Amino acid sequence: MREAAYHLPQIPDAPARLVAAITDALVGVLGESVREQVIVTIAGVPEGRTGVAGTVA
Repeated sequence: MREAAYHLPQIPDAPARLVAAITDALVGVLGESVREQVIVTIAGVPEGRTGVAGTVA
């Protein structure tokens, strides 16, 4: 995701919510026993450093 998506004023806790949701999704598939081993890294991509169909987006 682009870095700006993690700094939306209307969702100030977006990174924490993403970490929790991704963790819960993995636990839902793999079982509660993996929760303590789940590591979620959120890497924001600065604008101008991604591309779609060969064009910088």
